[in-house]
Amino acid sequence: MIGIDWGNTSFRAFRFDAKGEVVERRLAARGAAFAITRGYAFEAVLFEAVRDWLQEDREILLAGKVGSRNGWVEAGYVSCPADSASIAAHLAEVQCSLGRCRIVPGIRCDAAGGPGEVMRGQETQLLGSGLRDGLVLLPGAHSKWATLKHGRIASFRTAITGELHSVLLEHTMLGKLADVGGPPDPEPFSRGVLRSLQDPAVIMTMFSARSDVLLGSLAPSDVRDYLSGLLIGAEIAAMQPGNVPLTVIGGIALAERYRAALELAGVKRISVVDGDDAAARGLWAIGRALQ
Repeated sequence: MIGIDWGNTSFRAFRFDAKGEVVERRLAARGAAFAITRGYAFEAVLFEAVRDWLQEDREILLAGKVGSRNGWVEAGYVSCPADSASIAAHLAEVQCSLGRCRIVPGIRCDAAGGPGEVMRGQETQLLGSGLRDGLVLLPGAHSKWATLKHGRIASFRTAITGELHSVLLEHTMLGKLADVGGPPDPEPFSRGVLRSLQDPAVIMTMFSARSDVLLGSLAPSDVRDYLSGLLIGAEIAAMQPGNVPLTVIGGIALAERYRAALELAGVKRISVVDGDDAAARGLWAIGRALQ
């Protein structure tokens, strides 16, 4: 099987052997947004990336934004609680000359009286996390806090922390004084986290990213990390994880940033799972459920 984790900005391909071991993996800067904005056909991007992997009997399973409304084929959503079997039963078929291509659906969670929730792509990481029960955090542009029960995705909530951070830096007055050229700095990040943990009303404290610079207590080079700390601290304060075991799935750099913030919030039992490895295992679990 070939498994594809196709996000907005990234393309990760995994070639599996018959036992589910990843024998080769590839990363390309050919995310779904690239294909959409450049007018590329998704099939052409896929062929370019894995042409030498293709065989007549090769299954191709794709997950992520490739199945969104703006993707190759809209794959719809499966309701929570969801597992690899219920997801595999609702794969979207794709007309493709490269082999049998199917797209993993997203997950929806409709809480009574609450906002609807959707995810697309993170479900493979959750199913490949190695957990059957527990609280899982998948940080990113749209961070997901998910609960697993008996190996099923039971519920989740979304925080648009990463996207909001980018918007604030690039399109608001808060970012106009920022100097974002240097490496990440843990000190202003921790300062922002602690401020939000003490006062989670981030919409009221956010302006300090500008006023503190004007008043001399925050350097322009600190604004990026301070804002990041404010937003991540507010996210953690809103979710109130307590000191239960928490698994963070994602890229190591971002996962470690969240680990530092969680420890400031008093969460001590934290484990980190590599996002690429989890995505690969989740894709294989869904593919195996087809057999």
